[in-house]
Amino acid sequence: MATVTQLTISNATQVDAANWVTAQDIFGPQLIPSSAPRGACVVQATTSPANSPVEWNQIVWTGGESVPGRPNQRLVRRGLAAKTTVEAKLDGRSSQATVWAIWATIDVQTSGPRPVRAKSFKDGMMFTGGEACGAFVVNSPSMGENARGQVVAVAQLVPAGVGRVISAGGKQGLFNFRREVMAADFADGQKAVSKKAFVGFASDNSLPALLTIDPGPDDKLYDTDGPELPVGTNSAETSNNFRQWVEWAGVPCSNYAFWFFRARWKNQKVTLKEVGQGSIPVLPSSPFFKKP
Repeated sequence: MATVTQLTISNATQVDAANWVTAQDIFGPQLIPSSAPRGACVVQATTSPANSPVEWNQIVWTGGESVPGRPNQRLVRRGLAAKTTVEAKLDGRSSQATVWAIWATIDVQTSGPRPVRAKSFKDGMMFTGGEACGAFVVNSPSMGENARGQVVAVAQLVPAGVGRVISAGGKQGLFNFRREVMAADFADGQKAVSKKAFVGFASDNSLPALLTIDPGPDDKLYDTDGPELPVGTNSAETSNNFRQWVEWAGVPCSNYAFWFFRARWKNQKVTLKEVGQGSIPVLPSSPFFKKP
């Protein structure tokens, strides 16, 4: 009696015996560059005892699409976020595999209370504006006052239920919630040059302590952040454009989400603090407060 002994799937990552996860394949140019292969997933059956065309031609498939000339294969297109279960039945016995093509929509919360599952602002900051999102004046040991923009980026995964599958399979570590910043910082009337200022978009990923990458309970990932002013003696200024995205197994599975933070400080007092969604159209090339 011939049987299907194994189903393997291309362009996807196996999370347990029956489930495979892949990033949705967006039609047309990719907004976030990726070197990963594009196109459909191929479900391939291995049969026993011969693993031959004679056995393959007896397979009864459900789910997915047929592959001309390949009776041991089935296509699962991933142009849309979806859950597709493919079954291969042979001599009354069947094997199943579910392919999850996933996508994330990111909402950067710049006001209102911190989501319950997001990490606390206290986990990464000495002084905070409490547990709410927004722009706040906080204490500073060296400056008297500082400004902080507290946000939580929330990535909602689809299709529903994929978070529990990934969490149960112990594969949540394959998610990466990334962030980059384009910054213009000034201190005491001159450029405060750093690895992130005046260099275009630079990596600004959160520490693990501020990330929630287990999507099991609600199909969501969370990134808690709180940028602040650079250190100055008489004045300090910062203007920042941020962009965030999600990756699954190294492959982008969201578009960019943009947000900004800008603030000014002079003579021990914060004079401007603002955080919001979107971007600052043009970052300043010269300071607002001139050099003393």
